Amino acid sequence: MKEQETKTRISSSYGKYDLPEYRGGLSLKAFRGAIKLGELIAENYTRKKLESLIFRPRRNNKDPKNRFLDTSSYRNQFTLKNGLSCHYYLWGGTKPDVLLVHGWESKAAHFSTLINMLVQQGKCVVAFDAVGHGNSEGTESDMNDFIAGIRYLVDIYDGIDCIIGYSFGGLALINAAKNGLKTNRLGLISAPASFYGIFEKVAAQLSFTPKMSEHLSQVILKRYGINDGNWDIYSAYFGVQSQALPLSIIHDRDDTYVKCIESEILTEFWPDAKLIYTSKLGHRGIIKSESALLQLYKSIFE
Repeated sequence: MKEQETKTRISSSYGKYDLPEYRGGLSLKAFRGAIKLGELIAENYTRKKLESLIFRPRRNNKDPKNRFLDTSSYRNQFTLKNGLSCHYYLWGGTKPDVLLVHGWESKAAHFSTLINMLVQQGKCVVAFDAVGHGNSEGTESDMNDFIAGIRYLVDIYDGIDCIIGYSFGGLALINAAKNGLKTNRLGLISAPASFYGIFEKVAAQLSFTPKMSEHLSQVILKRYGINDGNWDIYSAYFGVQSQALPLSIIHDRDDTYVKCIESEILTEFWPDAKLIYTSKLGHRGIIKSESALLQLYKSIFE
């Protein structure tokens, strides 16, 4: 199947994005209204604001989940080539068996259920806060920042047996693996497969006009250095037909934010991939479900 056909297949599965995550509450609706008004009375100013906003993850510094980091056995920082420092944390030892990659507007602390389970299974776990997330530096972030963090930790530990990515972090992990990683196995949790689909989701949530969508899509392509307009270069299913790493994927059938079809399509393209289904957990509940995560663990390690 051609990549363009795959991209269309995923996009069409979302229909008109008439789902709870995309309809949103009063605050999201008010923000949409502000964007539309701003586009009418101050188009250039609104464009500039949105150009930054789409790369600017929201943080919650008062999140009680941050206290989970106090349970880590070791913590440190690394500095990327862009000069920004990222925090990383270890549990269960000093040489990690598993690296965890969080999603957009998430952080290492959100992996508490999975980390506790892995440590109970005798694994040493490392997780990091990507640029612009958690305790790390930066106000803007993109997938290449996530990839840089993954590669840095794999390199300083001279390889990590298993790497697991959740949501946006899962797509970043696949893109890192395309260029080679010193690892033996991969795991994904509710990860998107279409790179263009990420922009479509944001555009749907914020109800961008066609004119604004076209402008911001060009901003994204420029930032990622995509000169031919081929979004699929960063799609999970692009260029992976020769991958030798085993890949285990878990996805909830009732996930309306990132639909199962995205994992199903990746499974079609990846030579050694297994897909596990759950139900009634949704996009965010799956990362908190010990029973679901245990299924993923068994698929990866047993």
